Amino acid sequence: MKKILPLLFLSFLFACKKESSTNNPPATVDSAVVTVNNGYGAGKYKVGDTVHIFSMAYTSSQLFDTWSSADASLLNGKDEWHTWFIMPAKNVSYTGSIKNITPVNLTFEQIRGRDRLKPVYYYFPAGHKGFVLLLHGSGGTAAHFVNSYEYQQLIKDLVHDNFGVIVTEAEEATTGIDVNGDGKLRWGTTPFDSVSNIDYANIKIITDTFYNRGITNRSKFRYSAGMSNGGNFSAALSLLFNYKAGVSYCAPAGSPVALVSTIPFQFCMARFDNNENVGPTGNANALSNSQTLTSRGICSKYYMQEHSPLYPERFARKGDITIAKSTAVFNELKSKGFLNNKNYFMGFSDALATAFQANPASFPELNSLTILQKVYVLEQVDLAVSDHQMYSDYNRATLKFLNTQCQ
Repeated sequence: MKKILPLLFLSFLFACKKESSTNNPPATVDSAVVTVNNGYGAGKYKVGDTVHIFSMAYTSSQLFDTWSSADASLLNGKDEWHTWFIMPAKNVSYTGSIKNITPVNLTFEQIRGRDRLKPVYYYFPAGHKGFVLLLHGSGGTAAHFVNSYEYQQLIKDLVHDNFGVIVTEAEEATTGIDVNGDGKLRWGTTPFDSVSNIDYANIKIITDTFYNRGITNRSKFRYSAGMSNGGNFSAALSLLFNYKAGVSYCAPAGSPVALVSTIPFQFCMARFDNNENVGPTGNANALSNSQTLTSRGICSKYYMQEHSPLYPERFARKGDITIAKSTAVFNELKSKGFLNNKNYFMGFSDALATAFQANPASFPELNSLTILQKVYVLEQVDLAVSDHQMYSDYNRATLKFLNTQCQ
């Protein structure tokens, strides 16, 4: 009997071990695969990573439509050409779609302002629901606005959504004279009236010109959207003339406006804005102003463009740089140490511009581009870094805001 008990104990022990081995918890998934059709950003990512996806390039007669997926709800914005999501513990797949549109051909005209002719670009779709005044930043002009790729994307989206658009420029931009001596050629937000302030006066006169011609009428809603100094001007302009809504890109507007305005207003900021007049303080002020409006019962939205990785085809977005050349430029930046192991640009585009200017021959791919193409590459780097640049990453959010505000 004494010999049997140890044998029974050993049998019991081995049986328990065998049973426990079959009940081990499942292995934890620490990474999964992203598939992107008609776009970029595919790869294997760690669970919890921030994953950015980008649409394939599209032409002036096309617009990005939407991302289709069973997991579309993960996306920060399923209708934005560039969006992001937090990687789940499973494989996901996204398919981008493009839609064809009639190209937007703006009409250019010199229209008499208060003191002189002003350059004006405009387009009013038949039966338009309203129109948007589009406002350049410091040092900008009307011509620069309509010829810049990111601005063009906003214009296309607005017109396709049945908004009219008007682009003109600050009086200082037209004359080349820094009237207030602040060292910049830009819109003047003060004094706050359309008699002594020539910029407000010009906007009123140009708008009245379209009314008088019957191109649009006073029953149509008016809106404004501006970049940088144009964003600050948008906040003041929309308040002065009682617009339906306004939008600022990369500008905090101002706390005095937020304290009194009754106009719905949206802020689109850039996470690593390095402009001396914005930066982290300006981003915080924009959020504070948005919250002030909301606390007063005025609709306000606040969006932040995030830092995103470059991808080899990024510089082919506009269409005048081939995918092969874009890839070559990307690889050159990578080999020069400007990108980290996840292809995020390190620092700001100024470092690249300085290195290139010091020794252009050491950047044969970048050096082979035209001047305008080089500028475009730097702009795309700024956008990836989330620096102080107009961006189209939240165009659909802007359309939604103009159409419905906070409804």
